[in-house]
Amino acid sequence: MVQQIRPEGFEQIFFADGNNLGKAYPVQQELSKLKIAQRQLYHNVDLLIDAFSQRCESDNVPVACHMGCQWCCHQAVFASTHEMVVLMDYLEKRFSSEVVDEIKQKAKAKEAKLSGLSPQEALNTSHPCPFLRKGSCMVYPVRPLGCRIYLSSNEESCKAKYQHPEDPKAIPALFDFTLKAGRQLNEGFAAALKEEGLSVEEHRIEHIFLQLLKLPDKKNEWLHGATIHESFPFDEIKEN
Repeated sequence: MVQQIRPEGFEQIFFADGNNLGKAYPVQQELSKLKIAQRQLYHNVDLLIDAFSQRCESDNVPVACHMGCQWCCHQAVFASTHEMVVLMDYLEKRFSSEVVDEIKQKAKAKEAKLSGLSPQEALNTSHPCPFLRKGSCMVYPVRPLGCRIYLSSNEESCKAKYQHPEDPKAIPALFDFTLKAGRQLNEGFAAALKEEGLSVEEHRIEHIFLQLLKLPDKKNEWLHGATIHESFPFDEIKEN
């Protein structure tokens, strides 16, 4: 279930906030500018999550997410192109080529398992995120927005989803407000990037990662308008 704690008609406001942020920090084919803009986007989202969590605490509504909890890290994790471009830069600057290759092998394993499935089946399959190591996220500071806004009120519901991903009744008790507000912020931000001529698509995190690894200049190609991966076929997913 999704916890309905949100004001009405807020989506448009958050879309506009994300769009204004993107326009305030034009990328202009420079990775450094994208990193600054995205850092501000993530900062804003983190502040929003903190404020929401404090409100939940004052209202005696539990927020179950905590350090070391990793049930959601075994689902199909999605990201947008611009998020993965920044994530790749972070990896290359902070980890050795041996560690990156280790992540690559994990990504290949998850891609091999999920790519042959239907979109619905991919969502109903548990497999660890390639950036998960010993229960911790290796790229936590630059983790995609989808990871940041995934906020649950019941850890057992997340555990049930991990243990029985194919069960339609195993639904994490997520907060509706953070999911929708965060997504609209990111979509508004992405719209600003598209106005600059950048291709922004959404797909599974390991899929985009592997596409970026194919050629060393992929990030630069994207910054100059190239499309480096297709979009995940969300329209083929059945409504429960």
